Amino acid sequence: MNKHDIRRNLPRMTGRLGSCGYDRWWHTFTGFHKATGKKKLFFVEYCVVNPELGGKEPILGDKEFQRPAYLLVRAGAFGRNGFALKRYYGIEEMEAAGTFLKLTAGECFLSENNIWGRIQGEHSMLWSLKVDKKVAFNVGYSSSRAIREINPFDMYWHAEGMRTNYEGMVTLDGEVYEVNPDSCCGYADKKWGRDYTCPWFWLHGSQMKSTKTGEVLKNSAFAIGGGNPVVMGLPLRSKPFADVYYEGESREINYSAPWTFARMKYACGLKPGKVLWHLKAMNLTSAMEVKIVCPEDEMLELEYQTPMGVWNRDLMIGGGTGKGEILLYERFGRQLKPIDRILVKDAGCEYTGKR
Repeated sequence: MNKHDIRRNLPRMTGRLGSCGYDRWWHTFTGFHKATGKKKLFFVEYCVVNPELGGKEPILGDKEFQRPAYLLVRAGAFGRNGFALKRYYGIEEMEAAGTFLKLTAGECFLSENNIWGRIQGEHSMLWSLKVDKKVAFNVGYSSSRAIREINPFDMYWHAEGMRTNYEGMVTLDGEVYEVNPDSCCGYADKKWGRDYTCPWFWLHGSQMKSTKTGEVLKNSAFAIGGGNPVVMGLPLRSKPFADVYYEGESREINYSAPWTFARMKYACGLKPGKVLWHLKAMNLTSAMEVKIVCPEDEMLELEYQTPMGVWNRDLMIGGGTGKGEILLYERFGRQLKPIDRILVKDAGCEYTGKR
């Protein structure tokens, strides 16, 4: 549902998660080349791992029995010739506020309303953006304060910016890309926990067009996550988090509201030259079918490290050029009444699965 809760975006690395956990803030947005108008899909990530174990220098966990501890800032672009740059900071190089989101290290900064930074490597990328989170997907009870204190899940998710307006610029290899609220197709969320869910898929977007009216849906967005969440060491199969915010009204299917009897069937994975996502989900009042495809050569394998120090244990790939459709329904008992067939493009997409 569109219920904002910026407290869920605060750093969560205290208690047991302080020495065996991660915080991962994710931003994606579209920029247009200032001279040519060419479009590029950018992403920026800030990830803190095991802060209570940190020091002046980043600890990469590359020694036997050593857990990592660092702030990782990663930035890049999806699409053909996509890339990812990264920079590590020691925990003592990082400054973090306690009662609101503010993270600073070197030239990089994160808050609810601003992100900026600079990374150099294979490419040089500088970003400076205002952030205005318009629509949220609050997954509800499963990430609530009471549940966070018990800490039964391996991974938590909150999409404070399911639809986000970004404004500013990105300078890539000396070329300026302008980012404007009306065309940025922005998204911002956060994941945290002590491990990564596998299998897991994640989809989001706001480039949506109704086949019912032929109109672009300017007040809509969607965010979908699902897979086998692990609770107290036990995997739960095929559990959905899905919200299609359709012109100001949320159509939500969420397993953390058990009284709605949410359920899902899905299939996703790599096919020759592409990655596919196909899911069907329903509860007592709503149903949806989602089909998304993304060319494999427009996606990146995203490096990640578990808090225990294992690199890329499972395959995690991500992209920003997915396209497909969402079939949205109202449900009345066994009957489904079509609401709309929605065409989607430039969808964010991620898949984590066994190698």
